[in-house]
Amino acid sequence: MRIAFADMMFSWPPHGGGDVDMFHVMDGARRMGHEVRLFAVRDLDTWERGVLSQPTPFAVETLEFSGSGFNGPTLAQRFGQAVAAWEPDAVFAGQGFLMKPHLLRALARWPLVSRYHAHEAACLRDMLRFLDGKPCPCAFLETPDICRACSLERWGGEIRRGGANAWLREYLGAKAWGAAYPELVRDALRGVDIALVSTATMAASLEGLPKETRLFPSMVDISPFLAQPRDPAGCGRKVLFMPGRAEDPAKGHATLAAAAERLWAKRRDFLVKATLPQDATAAPWLEPLGWVSHREMPALYAGAAVCVAPSLWEEPFGLVAVEAMAAGCPVAASRRGGLADIMLDGETGLLFTPGDDAALADTLERLLDDAALRERLGAAGRKRARTEYGVETILERHYRPLWEDLARTRKGGGS
Repeated sequence: MRIAFADMMFSWPPHGGGDVDMFHVMDGARRMGHEVRLFAVRDLDTWERGVLSQPTPFAVETLEFSGSGFNGPTLAQRFGQAVAAWEPDAVFAGQGFLMKPHLLRALARWPLVSRYHAHEAACLRDMLRFLDGKPCPCAFLETPDICRACSLERWGGEIRRGGANAWLREYLGAKAWGAAYPELVRDALRGVDIALVSTATMAASLEGLPKETRLFPSMVDISPFLAQPRDPAGCGRKVLFMPGRAEDPAKGHATLAAAAERLWAKRRDFLVKATLPQDATAAPWLEPLGWVSHREMPALYAGAAVCVAPSLWEEPFGLVAVEAMAAGCPVAASRRGGLADIMLDGETGLLFTPGDDAALADTLERLLDDAALRERLGAAGRKRARTEYGVETILERHYRPLWEDLARTRKGGGS
């Protein structure tokens, strides 16, 4: 089967987890014997999109855009023509934000899969759906006027200053502030045969408009984490490791900081290592790591007594939990979103109420005091990561049946 992949963000080496997931989906389809071609966007006005400085094992066709040419109708026309010229049997739409509905409408003539990695189908403000320190209850298909006002409040100043980033470029190019935008999104979703999401919350935001919605985990190569020997006693003090975008308020570092202060008042045998800017506010219990490369991550997990994931937002997929489990590191995580789906409370880690620093402090103290518990949770987590979240497992369990279902579906789009 010839599968065209359309992705508006993909870069390699990866800029984030979405790139990693898409790489494994495309490479996995290729290794299963399908003919794969990626149609990618290169926006010359931002650094985030379509930077492919390393070769990929699949063919790539890059469509370049710049200035006002990066808009919904133009993108739809160019993608539609490029994909049609290749004559695929099916199309898989990957990463994209507010212009993705234009892309979906252009590709609906073929059997169409649409993958969602965050809350881009529910929020005009950003892909987090996070406001005032907590998950936002609004979704723009349900509350369009509220969401339009919120998005303009967030982006109005940037627009007046001529700002440009990946989200804002799509916000402007899609005219997402307009009254017609919600119906355009609904129409695009109706043309999707199978939508792929990571959580039930994400599925609900699609309002049942795609013909089918499936829960698919994201993919990450866990082999480097499985291979790294554990060394949690390496620095003397027990390390509590917070990876990821720790400077983002949605990730909940403030909760961890308050919990650490509670613990520090009683004990001095721990150190919080967090991927915060190195000029972060000093604390005797904190070591800000700055930016950390992906190659350095396995050793950091291996040296940690506990991985802490205190997210406040509705995580679509708890990538750090999977990595930590693969490394045999017990996890203390918020009971929210993908983290709660991945973690087995009391078996592979411990869950706590999001934003409750007292509960987090109690959870961490329990883990710090009980080496046998840490060992048991870490071993169970490693087993779960290996059996549930390995790339080959996900490809065989989820993607092989998907490709088989698509092969049975024909819309005759290439004719």
